[in-house]
Amino acid sequence: MNKVETAFYASEIARPPQRQISRGARVSEFDGARGLAVLAVVIAHYFGEVEHGFTTLRILGPIGVNLFFVLSGFLIGSIILERVDSQNFFRVFYARRALRILPVYFLVVATTLTLIWLLNVPWAASTLPAWSYFTFTQNFFMAVRGDVGTRWLTPTWTLAVEEQFYLLIPLLIFLLPAKAILPSIRIGIALCFLIRVILCVRGDGISAECLLFSSGHILLIGVLAAYAQKNIKPREITMRVIALVSVAALLLVEANAEMVGEKLFLISAPVFMAALFASCILLAANRSPGLRFLGARFLTSFGTISYCLYLIHQPISGLMHGLILGTRPDIATTPQILVTCAAAVVSISTATASWFALEKPLLQFGRRKSY
Repeated sequence: MNKVETAFYASEIARPPQRQISRGARVSEFDGARGLAVLAVVIAHYFGEVEHGFTTLRILGPIGVNLFFVLSGFLIGSIILERVDSQNFFRVFYARRALRILPVYFLVVATTLTLIWLLNVPWAASTLPAWSYFTFTQNFFMAVRGDVGTRWLTPTWTLAVEEQFYLLIPLLIFLLPAKAILPSIRIGIALCFLIRVILCVRGDGISAECLLFSSGHILLIGVLAAYAQKNIKPREITMRVIALVSVAALLLVEANAEMVGEKLFLISAPVFMAALFASCILLAANRSPGLRFLGARFLTSFGTISYCLYLIHQPISGLMHGLILGTRPDIATTPQILVTCAAAVVSISTATASWFALEKPLLQFGRRKSY
């Protein structure tokens, strides 16, 4: 997600009340939220999830992913709810989605798989079919095999979930009568949550995390927020209360993680995160002063390059550690820390180049297609 795309999304939220953003306005806080999410994921992968990383930083990964999911659900839901009755809705919607997602994704996946094949290093080998990455079905193989595949491409499971969501949710809302949309969103959240509970109780944590039908409730909570923004206009005090309660619940669960156990944590934490992020998104959409820090240029700049950065930071880290030190990424020694920091700089630079050379021109081209 980036400034151009976010501006387009923000401009399509219908009939704003007085305190809401005006039609066509850019919500810089959404850019900042994307930047915050991608920074959380990169820090978790580089300094938390490696062998000698800081355990406390690992929670940043799920936080970033869930923030991505809720924000995507909100922005996509806003477009669908506003434009689904347009005669050319599906053609324009999927054309814009394809231009935004596919070119960078296919380029990164193809390059990464080629490098893995050429280098032939054991810790980078992919145990999943190469074609699964190109068809956005790698999450199914992860669930069936209980294997996340090569670490260099592990983050792509979230793209698979989002692509499957983008294929289904517009069609479902299109087919539903208006009065059935809200009950259907609620039922969808409940069903996905129930499936997640069942999978976690069975000890199938990978399936619970990476399948649409067990993590789709996080995206649907974003859609629910979009519906509320368009039709219900929730009060600011209500959103603040939800945010505070969600923070308290998250802190309680995190502080007692060992006591509640991994299963209960996997079940409850994402829901509390989603409620927190959805309420914050609604507050940001209504220009709440408390969230203006998300509009800081530092965060919005990372929001601009967040998509490519999310995709490439693991391949670049793995490649640099492998070529320079001959090992997988870690921060146990000074050279490893230096290579990790260098990988971060290279990843940010590459993502910035991708934005200007590829993503921005494609987004501008996509915006020529009007509903």
